[in-house]
Amino acid sequence: MVVTVSQFNEYTGNFEDTAATLELKDAILSASQELVSEYLRFDPEEKWGESVPNLVRLTVLRIATLMLMEAGENIGITGKSFADNSRSFISYTNYSKYLNPLQTFREVAF
Repeated sequence: MVVTVSQFNEYTGNFEDTAATLELKDAILSASQELVSEYLRFDPEEKWGESVPNLVRLTVLRIATLMLMEAGENIGITGKSFADNSRSFISYTNYSKYLNPLQTFREVAF
């Protein structure tokens, strides 16, 4: 994996390490890396080995953090209240905005 559970813990500040939580975090990191690999159209570990670009690692961490939030029943939405008592909501579970910065690494498909 391009990101370890230990790195994930540091990034999220969530150091809960029961057997079930570790299994969940491992599954989340694996799924996040799969999403990144699918977007890039290659496995970053296979292509770059230990020298995976930090932007790729950060993208895996960001997507994994969103997945962890969803697992904790936080649906990844932030709201903003305005003076007229209206409210606007922003969804963060759309992974494309986190994947888009990886465009320069993406392999071209024909």
